Amino acid sequence: MPRKNNPKQTIENIVSVSSKLFIEKGYDKTSMQDIVNALGMSKGAIFYHFDSKEAIFNAVMEKQFERVAETVSGWLMDMQGLTAKEKLSRLLKLNLTDETVNESSTMIVSVAGSPQVILGSIQNSLEKLAPIIAAVIREGIEDGSITTEFPDECADVFLLMLNFWCDTDVFPGDSDVVVKRFRFLQHMMKQLGVDIVEDEIIEAVASFYQKGSM
Repeated sequence: MPRKNNPKQTIENIVSVSSKLFIEKGYDKTSMQDIVNALGMSKGAIFYHFDSKEAIFNAVMEKQFERVAETVSGWLMDMQGLTAKEKLSRLLKLNLTDETVNESSTMIVSVAGSPQVILGSIQNSLEKLAPIIAAVIREGIEDGSITTEFPDECADVFLLMLNFWCDTDVFPGDSDVVVKRFRFLQHMMKQLGVDIVEDEIIEAVASFYQKGSM
């Protein structure tokens, strides 16, 4: 008897293959036909599970942010003994160099001209990552290293500014602009009682953008 298709496996395969295409070519330059060709499936079979390229991209980003959340949770497991403030500062440093995080940024940049898709990416970011950051902030309130009264709001705003506003591919600007944005982020978080953006981070960001402009 012929083996029945596994819908879950089919969806995972569509998401995995599409993810690679979005990273390599960008959202706008990846067509449904590209996805069809890479999968070796009919359009009808793909549309049975996803009604548009946008729906596929949203599923890709949801999976991607799940991976980022798992990565962040793993980092935190290795930070036993640190204060919450120290954990968040270290997370920020790791965030700037991690390959999984960078893949997410690459795909977000590729949809900079598609507001609805960007909105989906923002929602995925907040849904998957903000609760983890908020939990560490609450831990900081307990250990005294953080003093904010707004752990959930601080987590949301921090992620929005770090992952979107401070990304010059999403909100254009030169090295001076991005450094000012990070200094503002540093100032704002400090005023909120979550003083986690160290000068070392801003210096690393400045160095990265200056090298990129050479």
